[in-house]
Amino acid sequence: MPRLKVLDHHVYYETGGQGPPVVLLHHATATLQNWQKQIPLLHELGYTTLAYDRHGFGRSDPLPAWTLDYHEEGVNELIALLDALGWDQVALVGHSDGATISLMTAARHPDRVGAIVAEAPHMWIRGLDVASGFDTFRKTVDASPRFHRAMQRVHGPQAQQVLRRWYERWLDPAFRDWDVSADLPRVQCPVLVLHGEHDIFFPYSHSQAIAAQLPSAVVELIPDAGHVPHRENRPLFERYLRQFLLQHWPPPPI
Repeated sequence: MPRLKVLDHHVYYETGGQGPPVVLLHHATATLQNWQKQIPLLHELGYTTLAYDRHGFGRSDPLPAWTLDYHEEGVNELIALLDALGWDQVALVGHSDGATISLMTAARHPDRVGAIVAEAPHMWIRGLDVASGFDTFRKTVDASPRFHRAMQRVHGPQAQQVLRRWYERWLDPAFRDWDVSADLPRVQCPVLVLHGEHDIFFPYSHSQAIAAQLPSAVVELIPDAGHVPHRENRPLFERYLRQFLLQHWPPPPI
């Protein structure tokens, strides 16, 4: 079982393929298995992939609660993992929290990130009604026994802890002032921002505002998709993914 000690915990990861490295970062209730449909595509396109369960998810070590700076801790974990594997510069494909961590990493370690696909990113909360999205989620997805069976399958004994930790952090009044948008102008690499038309957590205008603050970015709205376009409208997501990576990673020669 591929587990690696990074910082103060062990991380479960999987690699495959051959070619320029692409790292996939999952969202706040997922594991690396969330990318199982995209990994074969990336191998076909000629990339090496690294997907991993972040601290507190899946087969990585447990993490009972998140601090207010848990995204920054995700950045530190990613850099430590790349260092442990001896990977210098990579492209990042991140979803939701994974997209946020990707953008923050590129801002703080610009020499380590060559391109980013940021799916449903978020960089601030102020003025946004995220509580309504969580309420909708509780009444729909969280009410489904199928969802909880899936959580149990991928997270094992951590399943309920993962869900509780997510709710507690995002609905905590102390988190309402969270804002890392100052990182955005420091992102030097090209970025593709993707947003589902029916995202219940963040409006399309949020992704547009993020892209507007990035030096080199395009933003695309994906119809017939909510917060998880890479599963809800997989063909269109993968078309954008393919076109962007083949154009920007590795960087074209000067």
